[in-house]
Amino acid sequence: MKKGNLKEVTQKEKVDRINKVSKSFCLAKWTQVTLDLLHGTNHSCHHPKRHAIDEATVLTNPWALHNTAFKKEVREEMLRGIRPKECDYCWNIEDTPGEHYSDRIVKSLDPWSYPYFQDVLDCGSKGNYAPHYLEVMFDNACNFSCSYCLADISSSIKKEMQEFGPYPVQRSYHRMEDPEWKRSFKAKENPFVLAFWKWLPEIWDNLHVFRITGGEPLLSKHTYNVLNYCLDHPQKKLELAVNSNLGVERDRIERFLSLLKEINQKKAIKSFSLYASVDSVGAQAEYIREGLNYDTFLHNLQIFLESQTCEFITVMVTFSIFSLPKIDKLILEIEKLKKSFPNLILDMSYLREPEYLRANIGGSDLHGPMISALEIMDKSSVFDDFEKNKCRRIFNWLREEVDESERDSLRADFFGFVNEYDKRYKKSFLNIFPELKEFFIECKRARFLFGQKP
Repeated sequence: MKKGNLKEVTQKEKVDRINKVSKSFCLAKWTQVTLDLLHGTNHSCHHPKRHAIDEATVLTNPWALHNTAFKKEVREEMLRGIRPKECDYCWNIEDTPGEHYSDRIVKSLDPWSYPYFQDVLDCGSKGNYAPHYLEVMFDNACNFSCSYCLADISSSIKKEMQEFGPYPVQRSYHRMEDPEWKRSFKAKENPFVLAFWKWLPEIWDNLHVFRITGGEPLLSKHTYNVLNYCLDHPQKKLELAVNSNLGVERDRIERFLSLLKEINQKKAIKSFSLYASVDSVGAQAEYIREGLNYDTFLHNLQIFLESQTCEFITVMVTFSIFSLPKIDKLILEIEKLKKSFPNLILDMSYLREPEYLRANIGGSDLHGPMISALEIMDKSSVFDDFEKNKCRRIFNWLREEVDESERDSLRADFFGFVNEYDKRYKKSFLNIFPELKEFFIECKRARFLFGQKP
């Protein structure tokens, strides 16, 4: 697949060109794919809910890993100017006051997307498109049990849910395995993994970004297989990326870095980038992401920053109600690191699921640290417009009013979740989050309002 001949144009002209197709058109629906090969699911962009891949189809047509019947229907909606329901993250952003771009535009303008504008239109809604951005979860092996995560994604949470069962909340699906995605086959016979390795050589030369997620990728044998594949099949324009909680044993860090250094020495790929996750600082960060040792995270982050193996290292923040009290402290921590390592990037997204951990269920009296974080970023010379705009967009969303009845319902579930989470992991929410004491009392009242025992 060749790039179309596109003249140099301004960003506004590019945006206008995208919106001229339709104001619901997003190139990522063609150019990007995230695959969960453990369960056989697929979505383009990390915001929409994943959907099932047909097992029988991929056995004879591995291209169906990305080009599913459902996705082709959504592509048709976009071309016709219909807003797909699964893309509500972007519609929420686009419908908030102010001048800002949603990820529909951000992703469509990415270098692995916009240059293929004409190729996408030529493919239309019915063709099979080779992605340029490929994200893969091979398995759910994970040593963390993050508060907002799921058993489908973390083996540690799967173990927890098998031992304790569902949380005492109205939205009891949280952290449970989704029966919709449950498949029964042995690891060596997984048709989606088999189809993937059959498909990979066919799309390899078209890839710009290959990103491995999990689970915790540094615990998966497939991650090291991919690194070795890079060594055996050099791809000079490929940007390889890996997500990690940076909480694995030192020998795995060293093994991973050793392979990266060999790849860099042989110039087998264009670049490697690391995506590390943390949502606050200190004990509050450890509460959010059970299994995290914050000092170990910073130590391992420093190792990667100093290793010179990474073109970029991105700290991903999933902004929840737990992140609010010390978000300004986290911004200061990242600012300090960025002064020594300009290849460190901050990327923030607001938490969507579960809804009762969303930051906007709190009141405006909790917004002080976020306002402070924005002031720090605006005054700092190390944060770029991308980083500032991401933070500002979240603040704009945070200030949007939530229906009072819905808010109280979510607060009731928040109280139920936190009480149970504390019991299971021997934690103390009020000791760790004293700033949220009054909010927690309001959540307890809401629990009574909805007729549930606190």
